Amino acid sequence: MPFVKVDPIAEAIELQEMFKDDPDTQEMFRQYEASHRENKKLEQEEKDLKNRLVELRKMKNITQKELEDRTGLTQQAISRFENGNGSNIRIILKYAEGIDCRLIPQDKFSVV
Repeated sequence: MPFVKVDPIAEAIELQEMFKDDPDTQEMFRQYEASHRENKKLEQEEKDLKNRLVELRKMKNITQKELEDRTGLTQQAISRFENGNGSNIRIILKYAEGIDCRLIPQDKFSVV
């Protein structure tokens, strides 16, 4: 059976219409929508941070192989991170350290 891509916002709107007279359900939907917006914002911030780190690596003429030697991350993990297919805080911190950058948490991360 094939998977079907579902639009969570469209699904929420449809469910909201079904339960429009239930105040508890309406509050749950408001919370869900707020959470969804926050998640999208965080995803974009992570993508922006990754793009900035990759840009800095390239500006410093550091190859993925050199970064592998500096950090202990595999070239495959570095490539996955750079292509947006695998990141976690450990990879982000090691990557930044490997290109001699510090991450400064603020409202958004600054890279220096």
